[in-house]
Amino acid sequence: MMDLLLFPPVAFVISLLFVMGLSALLSPLSAKPARVPGSAKHKPYGCGEDVSADQAKAIPDYQGFFPFAIFFTLLHVAGLMLATWSFNPLSAGIELVGGYIAAVVVILAILFVG
Repeated sequence: MMDLLLFPPVAFVISLLFVMGLSALLSPLSAKPARVPGSAKHKPYGCGEDVSADQAKAIPDYQGFFPFAIFFTLLHVAGLMLATWSFNPLSAGIELVGGYIAAVVVILAILFVG
């Protein structure tokens, strides 16, 4: 019986039920939100300033983000590959590692030049 209680899905369900019961028990003690007529609940908010409806619609531009994200990902994957390759350098062969490094260099050149 004790092994069944330590089984991760069973332990999760037991702790979930415990937290739900505790939350239901303590919810009457929580603070209630104030009902203020004419509150700014549905108005746009920008750092405490009143923002007009036409200023609230921003069009995000990700053109500067994607090259940075690809650069970040590429360098981290390259670092991970080279770091794990150094644990057993004879397993992959020098040609595979050289090809991988060459591919990283070409992609970085395309990012910076193109």
